[in-house]
Amino acid sequence: MVLIRNYRLEEEGGLFCVIAMETSHCPICQGMLYKRGTRQRGVSKNEEDKHILLIRRLYCERCKCIHHELPDCVVPYKRYGTEVIEKIVTDDAQSKVHAELTSCSDGTKRRILGWWAAVMYYFFSVLQTLSQRFKVSFNNPPTFKEIVRAVTNSNNWIFSSQVCTRSESRPK
Repeated sequence: MVLIRNYRLEEEGGLFCVIAMETSHCPICQGMLYKRGTRQRGVSKNEEDKHILLIRRLYCERCKCIHHELPDCVVPYKRYGTEVIEKIVTDDAQSKVHAELTSCSDGTKRRILGWWAAVMYYFFSVLQTLSQRFKVSFNNPPTFKEIVRAVTNSNNWIFSSQVCTRSESRPK
């Protein structure tokens, strides 16, 4: 999976085609990626406003892996877009403001906050490692989009099956 920052969306028959304006490299071996096809990916801005994106499937000839090229308005393996999730996780103290800004259900907000609590420290550790190893700097504090992009493009994304987000399953 590769997250891109420079892209444009073109609407074609109800689908939004993601047109990349940058070259993507394999997050595993840094090899060149070649287009292998497309697939549809749903993303929601709220309960009513849902879009279907047409994203590219990319193939790395060096490591023989297929990656999906996602725009940075999408969080990998999440239904809701980056803006919605960012509004929920950035400042939990302003929960009344979040209720007005994001029209997703309370259960969805609770699950997103549980996911963020489970992965937040890991994501910040990845950022710290990347900044030390590759001498890159991030905003202080880093934006949510910056965190998601760095973790995804460094091939350090944790899949949902590897993270316990259900409160009844967590150790007490």
